[in-house]
Amino acid sequence: MAWALITLVLLAAVAAAGRKGLHRIPADRVGIVTRNTLLGRKPGDDPRVSHLGSRGVQAGVLRADTVTWLMPFVHRVETVPVVTVPNGTVGVVVAKAGRSRDVGTQVADHVECDDFQDGVRFLRAGGVIGRQLQPLTGGTYSINTRLFEVLTVNSPEEDLAREELTAASLRDVVIGVGETGVVITHLGAKPVPGGIGEPVDGHADFQRPWEFLARGGRMGVQQDTLAAGGRYAINPWFAEVVKVPTRVLVLQWSADPKPESNLDASLGQVVLEVQGHRVWLDMKQTVEIPPQVTPRLVQRYGADGEDGRESVQRFVEKNLAATVTGYFRRISAHYRIQQFITEYDAVCNELASEVRQALAPVGVKALDTTLEEFRCDDDEINVIRRKIAHQQELAKLEHEKLDELEAALANEEVRTHIDLQRVRVDEARKKLELIKLTTMVELLGAQNVALERMLGQWVKANVPQFVGGGDSGMAQALLQAMPFSQAKDMLLAMAGGAQRDLPGARERLGITADRDDRGRDGGPDDGHGGHDGPDDGRGARDG
Repeated sequence: MAWALITLVLLAAVAAAGRKGLHRIPADRVGIVTRNTLLGRKPGDDPRVSHLGSRGVQAGVLRADTVTWLMPFVHRVETVPVVTVPNGTVGVVVAKAGRSRDVGTQVADHVECDDFQDGVRFLRAGGVIGRQLQPLTGGTYSINTRLFEVLTVNSPEEDLAREELTAASLRDVVIGVGETGVVITHLGAKPVPGGIGEPVDGHADFQRPWEFLARGGRMGVQQDTLAAGGRYAINPWFAEVVKVPTRVLVLQWSADPKPESNLDASLGQVVLEVQGHRVWLDMKQTVEIPPQVTPRLVQRYGADGEDGRESVQRFVEKNLAATVTGYFRRISAHYRIQQFITEYDAVCNELASEVRQALAPVGVKALDTTLEEFRCDDDEINVIRRKIAHQQELAKLEHEKLDELEAALANEEVRTHIDLQRVRVDEARKKLELIKLTTMVELLGAQNVALERMLGQWVKANVPQFVGGGDSGMAQALLQAMPFSQAKDMLLAMAGGAQRDLPGARERLGITADRDDRGRDGGPDDGHGGHDGPDDGRGARDG
C-alpha cells in the first residue's frame, strides 16, 4: 500500500515536471533560453551569450509557433516579440556578442546565419560584434534579441541616432520612372583619385554588400547605377543612393518667379545691349541626361542626400548658364539692331550649336534650343519684329503642307497639288525676304537721301532705271536685281553712311556715332563726315 502511494507521488511529480518542461511558443513570439546549472563556462564560449551550453543566456532560440521540451529547473524560457521589419523598409543589425572588431573596421564581415535567426551558427563561424552588412527586408524574424539588436523605422530616435541612422535612411530605395539611382559606397577598397568605381558582379544591385567587397569593389561613386522603376533594399551603413532625373528636362530663362527646388531656379530673363538698344528675351533649352552620364555628374557637381536634383542644378548654373551668358555677351558687341531682328533664327541656331558643344564633354544631350519673342526698348522695332515673326510662321506652315503632300505622293492629281504648294512656299519665302528688306530700308530713315544712295548702287548693279512705289517698291526692285543676302549686305553698308549724314537717324536707331563706326558690317569713319566724295569702298558715290 505504501509502495503504491509512493509510486503515485513519483508519477505525479514526473508528470508535473514534464508539463513544466514543455514550452509552447506563440506565432508572434520567440523563446530566449537561459541555462541554470552549477557547471562553469566552457573554454572558448562567449561570456555574454553561450553557444556551447555554458551557464547563462543561450544563443539558440525557440522559434515562433513551435513546441519544445527542456529539462525543468535547468532551463528557463522567456518569450519576447518576434522582430518585425515593415514592408517597404529595411532592418539593420548590431551584434551584441561575438569576436572583437578590428580597429578601423566600421562594419563587420558577413556571416551566413539564416538572417540572424541562427545565433549559434553566427558565433561558431566567428561573427564579429557590432554593425552587420546584411540588411533585413520586410517580414518577421525569430531573432535572439539578447544577441542581436535590430533597428527599424519603428525604433526610438535616440537608438537610430546612436548608430548614425534616421527613419528615412531605412526605407527601400525607390527609383521612379525618369530617374536613375547613382550609388555612393562607404565601404570598399581605396578609390582611384578622380575615378569612378568599376562594375562588380554578384552584388544584386548593391543589396548584397559582402559580395561587392569580396570582389574588390571600391569606395565612392559607382559606375553601376540603379534602374528606373525598381525598389532596392540598401544597407545605409554600406551605401547611399542619389536619384538623378534622366527624363527630358525643359529649362527656362524667364522673368517669371520659380520655386527654389526648380532645376532652372537660377535662370533669369536674358538681357543684352544691341547697338545701344536694351533687349529682353526668354529662352528654353531642352536637355536629356543619359543614365550612364549620371555617376560622373554626381562626382563632378556633388550631391547632398538622396536628391540628385541638386547635382543637376549646379550643372545648369556652372555649365549651361555660363555658356548662354557668354554667347549673348559676345554677339551683342557685333550685331546691329537691323541684323538682330532679321536674323533671329540664325542667332538661335548658332546658340544651339554652342550649347551642344558645351554639353558634349559632360555627356548631356542638348535636344532643342528655342529663343522666344523678345522685347526691345524701342516700340517700333518690336512692331517690325512681330511682323517678321508672323511671316516666318506662315512660311513654316506652307512648308509643312508641302511635306505632307510629298509624303502622300500617289497620283498625278497629288503631284499637281505639290507643284502648286511649292509655288506657295516660294511666295511665302519671298514675302518674308521682302519684309526683312523693307525693314532695313525703313530703318535707314530719310527716304530721299536713301533713295539717292540706292540709285547709285543700282547703276553699278545694272538694274532697271525705273522704280515705283515707296520703300516696298525699292525693296522689290532690289530683290529682282540681286539675291537677298547681297541686298541685305548692301543696305547694311549704306546704313552706316546714311546714319552719319542724316539728322535724327541716330536717335531713331538708338545708337551713337562711335558704336556705329565699330559695327560689324560698317567700316571706320573716313574722316570727311557727310560731304560728297568717295565712300568707304563698299557704297556708291553720293549724287
